[in-house]
Amino acid sequence: MRVPVNKLHRIVLPASMFFSVVSLVSGIVVSFQPPAPTAQDIIQIQIAGCTNGGVFHWGVDARGNSWKQAIPAYRPTGSKEDGIATRTPLAGPDSQGVCRVTLGPFNDTNQPVGTVDFAIQWNDGSWDTSGGNDYHVPVSLGRISIAPTNPAVNDAITVTVHRAAPGGQLRWGVNSKFGMWRPPATNYWPSGTVPSDDGLAVDSPLSPPDSSGDASIVLGPFNSPHQLVRSLHTAVHWSNTWDTDLGRNYNIAISTEPRPADPDVSFASPTNGQAFKNMPRVSLDLLRTHSATLWLDGKPLVSLITPPFELSIDTNGLALGSHTLLAFSAVSNRVGMAEVSFWRAPEYAEKAAPSNLQFGATDNGDGTCTFALYAPRKHFVSLIGDFNEWNPLADVMNESPDGTWWLSRRVGPGVHQYQYSIDGELRLADPYSTAVDWKDDAGRETHLPEKAKSILAVGRPPFKWNDQPFKRPSISELVIYEFYIPDLCPAQGFTGVVARLDYIKDLGVTAIEPLPVTQFPGDRSWGYNPAFHMAAESTYGTPDELKRLVDEAHRRGLAVVFDMVLNHMEWNSPLFKLYGLDYASSPYFHEFFGENWGFPDIDQPSPAVKRYEADLLKFWLVDYHADGFRYDATRWVGWQGYNDWGASWLAYAAKQVDPKSYQIAEHLPADPDLVNRTPMDSDWHDYFRWRLRDMIKSAKFDRHEFERIMTPRMIGFSNDFGRVAYIESHDEERLLRELKEAGLSEDEALRRDLSAMAVTLTAPGVVMLYAGEEFGEATPKVVGLNPLHWEKLDQPSYRLLHDNVRALVRLRTENPALKNGDLQVQGSGLPPDVAVYQRRSGESGVVVAVNFGRAEQTVNIVLPLNREWINVLNPGQRFSAGTPAAIPLPPGGCAVLATPSM
Repeated sequence: MRVPVNKLHRIVLPASMFFSVVSLVSGIVVSFQPPAPTAQDIIQIQIAGCTNGGVFHWGVDARGNSWKQAIPAYRPTGSKEDGIATRTPLAGPDSQGVCRVTLGPFNDTNQPVGTVDFAIQWNDGSWDTSGGNDYHVPVSLGRISIAPTNPAVNDAITVTVHRAAPGGQLRWGVNSKFGMWRPPATNYWPSGTVPSDDGLAVDSPLSPPDSSGDASIVLGPFNSPHQLVRSLHTAVHWSNTWDTDLGRNYNIAISTEPRPADPDVSFASPTNGQAFKNMPRVSLDLLRTHSATLWLDGKPLVSLITPPFELSIDTNGLALGSHTLLAFSAVSNRVGMAEVSFWRAPEYAEKAAPSNLQFGATDNGDGTCTFALYAPRKHFVSLIGDFNEWNPLADVMNESPDGTWWLSRRVGPGVHQYQYSIDGELRLADPYSTAVDWKDDAGRETHLPEKAKSILAVGRPPFKWNDQPFKRPSISELVIYEFYIPDLCPAQGFTGVVARLDYIKDLGVTAIEPLPVTQFPGDRSWGYNPAFHMAAESTYGTPDELKRLVDEAHRRGLAVVFDMVLNHMEWNSPLFKLYGLDYASSPYFHEFFGENWGFPDIDQPSPAVKRYEADLLKFWLVDYHADGFRYDATRWVGWQGYNDWGASWLAYAAKQVDPKSYQIAEHLPADPDLVNRTPMDSDWHDYFRWRLRDMIKSAKFDRHEFERIMTPRMIGFSNDFGRVAYIESHDEERLLRELKEAGLSEDEALRRDLSAMAVTLTAPGVVMLYAGEEFGEATPKVVGLNPLHWEKLDQPSYRLLHDNVRALVRLRTENPALKNGDLQVQGSGLPPDVAVYQRRSGESGVVVAVNFGRAEQTVNIVLPLNREWINVLNPGQRFSAGTPAAIPLPPGGCAVLATPSM
């Protein structure tokens, strides 16, 4: 699932939009001219402080540190390609120690360019990468220009749209904060202006294009006391055709500094952002004027015409939260303005939290509950709920010095709902919620964050577990069954999964792994957009129903691995909404421009994040008896050290609670070091998946590659179970579907599908199946509901596939050779497209033969060990050791021979 960022109202204002100096690293100063280049400009980039020559290593349109390659038309003479980068020799250094390079214009319609991104490699081999972040020069499409180029509040501003068409509309807003526009006051609207649908901006009609193709409109002057305007943000559209400057919009600062003829008004007090529990004192400094008017929240408050220009504001009638004071003075049609924001705060105590404080809501067992939220730099936090009539003044929380807000109060027995009121402006559920009611007024599941309410059950008896006899399978016995709950049992949730457990147990797998079961917005999702990490998804059932699922799985000997998404969170999650786009203040998220599926990125090294992650992992291990976790997208989570932060910290934190819990990463491409050097147990092995699938589909066997994918130690893993072998997961197209789409007959497609599973289930490593794989599910992959076709089990060919997979799964968990045996791949004496390998442990053995080719082959296998062998896929067929077994293999077919269980 991907959530788009609002392309019209989220902006980035790089410093180089207004300043030519980009960075200063080790005495090197990098600058560019013009300071705000457009696609039509030639860009001169100079590097001052050069001591030797070098190469300009560059690309365009970076996301994070991933560039795009510039097309040949943009590459200066003498440039060379280097992967996605271009390498252009620098000119210099000259006598002043300056190196230079000239680029542009970037006006080829085959590749619009929004940024030039670069590093410098010096002739001595060293690099300057701007501290690892690379250098970036923004390039505007230049569709919109503004005059004057440095406007102030008393200026009329002409906005010109170049290369215009008739009927254009200027979409514009003001005073962007954290990337979100605000609409201008109505007295600033030109004739014909209408509000935008989202309420963040307005549309104003442009003049018809002139003979040069330019259309224009005059905005301002922005000198009304109704609204102080500090920045102007524009885009242009003709019906549904837009120019947003490649999603950044066209932005300009509007100076509020007084010009020589302007009145000069400033606040001596209060300071911007101050919080007051009682009456704030207002003091003004005035120059070139003798009077001023104070406006409070957009309305006139008082005129000050004689010094001292001071007064006190009675805040008793003001709502809790942020308020704006504006001072306004006018002299001879020139105005001066100044503005500060202050907070109306209630009385609250500042005192240290109890030493054993837990975040979230804790039932103390004595009729009281303790609530705690870590939210540093907030002005005040109130507990609101059905137990205090949702009154933000009833239970204002205490603030501890570290930024934790906490409160203990009596809460009667029963089920209650509550939220936190943040700074009197935000109403959010508890990020530590263990259950959530998230519905709109009509009772439908919704995404609106203010509608989410935390559920607190006080005095309820704990869930009664019956899984005490359960013995967790060793990692050498781990065969995981991954599934999406609505596919496995549509509309039946956790209870429906319980009804399928006997089938899953009969298949022979030893663990189940549902796609994420944590709360997401709305009523339908794969769950990779978590909003609450400790709350069970309400559309699947209640927390007790999920616990019953775990309990029933354990009663059948099945371990439960939960899929945890800790790289990112939903935009509407309370943990993100707590600070929103104010990344500088948030201890949980950071601004990130790399690929992140459109979600906010969790700041993994942050101590607050590490505690949050440790808390939630402990919660699932203790409260839900989880046996382990599969961590989603750990390549993007990142990691450092044995347990510094990221994926290594996740595995470490979980092992502190349960040392034998399974810790599995989805790290693609696989990184053996993550397993070898940290407490992580295993890693999804995408290389095994795609190479095996490729050989099966193409009927082209590569003996060397086959041995590599079958031998984890050959590719860097320190033990066989450091990787998870699989050929299907929720992220891949079904193999059987791809085989049929390749034109194979159904019989051959089924044979090849079974061969792929036979190799997977006999390969060293942890093994995983995706639900439906065992009976030949072949529906197209969709990110959403895709119910399994259980009726295929009534068809003989698919029932046979299921029975064969069942036999292989049971072989995998019962035969010691597949749990801890070595592996030998036969390297000679075989047809070119046939693989034969054996695994042995003591007196147990398994031999597998696979015909990857298009022609039928007969393979003679000399079976080791002085024991009888059975054909696992045809149990009536038996062989004696020492006598060559002639095994016919049709195209794509396989044979699996094994010693019987002892």
